[in-house]
Amino acid sequence: MKTDDTRKTRSKRGAGRLYRRDGSGKEYSADSKVGDFWLQYSVNGKRVRVRLLDEKGLPITKRTEAEAARTRILEPLLAKDKADQLRFVKARLEAAEEAEALANEEANPPLTLADAWEAYLSSPDRPDSGQETLRSYGVHWLKFKSWLREKNPAPEYLREITPQMAREYATELTRTKVSPNTYNKRMNFLKLFCKVLTELARFKVNPFEGIGHKKLRPNARRELTLAELKAILESATGELQTLFYLGTFTGLRLGDCCTLKWGEVDLDRGLISRVPNKTRSRGAKPVKIGIPPALFKKLAETPPNKRKGFVLPEHAALYTFTNEEGKSIRKSVITNAIQAHFRKLGINTHKEGTGTQVKPNPNIPGEYIEESTGKRAVVEVGFHSLRHTFVSIHAERGTARGVVQAVVGHGSPAMLQHYEHIGEEAAKQAALAMPSNIVDADFEVLPEPLPPWAVELAEELNSKNWKHIKIELLKRGEPKQKGKVQ
Repeated sequence: MKTDDTRKTRSKRGAGRLYRRDGSGKEYSADSKVGDFWLQYSVNGKRVRVRLLDEKGLPITKRTEAEAARTRILEPLLAKDKADQLRFVKARLEAAEEAEALANEEANPPLTLADAWEAYLSSPDRPDSGQETLRSYGVHWLKFKSWLREKNPAPEYLREITPQMAREYATELTRTKVSPNTYNKRMNFLKLFCKVLTELARFKVNPFEGIGHKKLRPNARRELTLAELKAILESATGELQTLFYLGTFTGLRLGDCCTLKWGEVDLDRGLISRVPNKTRSRGAKPVKIGIPPALFKKLAETPPNKRKGFVLPEHAALYTFTNEEGKSIRKSVITNAIQAHFRKLGINTHKEGTGTQVKPNPNIPGEYIEESTGKRAVVEVGFHSLRHTFVSIHAERGTARGVVQAVVGHGSPAMLQHYEHIGEEAAKQAALAMPSNIVDADFEVLPEPLPPWAVELAEELNSKNWKHIKIELLKRGEPKQKGKVQ
């Protein structure tokens, strides 16, 4: 290639040739002021030309920097033996890998804490959680991020969360005496969160992987007595009364009762068909619940032309209301009204010795006053107590386990309490009917199955023999007379 100077800049043997080159490819001597520095050297007889770049990847234009770059490149080749050469090559490779990793991170930085939540929401790898679950996850993340901000220095990137930090947060939750249930929920979420974002965050290990669970000590809601239940149902008014009826006679959770729609209620068939909120996101099938007479009578109070939308429109509006941040902020209005109604009837909603205790008003018979214990409240009675009572009554009645289980789920504390250890005495009580002294209505949920002989007759039924089969059904359905054997 032609140059503007036929004189070559000679260097000592093995040091290669340092020269300059402009954008058109024209070469100049190393002493020239034109062009960027290049280096020419030979490896095993093969000529190599490289453009010299600084640590930022920019062309070198200063002689001193060019000499340093030449030394860095040729030093391994000038080593005395192969061992030295290998050490140099290894060091160069490691340095190159670090430089490449640094360049990649500058071009594509890892996930920051500020962007982590949105990244989780948009990730195709996260579970298809419902809105309520996502809102809970959001709260867990905000609390953890707030705790991280107190660290010195506070981490900027998600991958800066270490297993040590995870253990420290677990220790903090234990120190502040959060319940085992809350502890497990937060740890499970954070483990899931980091797993889903492993690639974006560039985690080498999931910092929460080694965090264990706490043993749950469930504080199950106590069942209501029949006297308490009757007082609750009879003294409530308006939508609140209908809400209590739904909870008592269906066993549904508060959210499902508040958001039940008329389209899910079939009064003609005496059935409620509802996919519970808790399992809706998992594509669960509707749960079918029989409508007992007391609930039928209450629901039938709504005129047919008004049976549209929500069964409890006021409660549905409160339960589903969210603010601009998507947080449900009016559910407490419902729970407060429920608890207030219980306390008004003299029913203690807090466990004895905790929270506030209800006592008879010594000055006004029939009224109650509340006294604070000064201790943290442990809720013992609430809307969920209706669900426990529902299970209890059906267990005593002998209702098939699967029927009740379909409504309240397999792992419900009430199911475990009443159905896991059914003994001989409970089996003997299977035929007993539900109490009929609650608002003068039976708790009939599902009709008794037809006897086999009736099923056989029904299968033979047609337009020609229906009169004969009707007579036979009526005949066999008559109660047996004492002392007479059929």
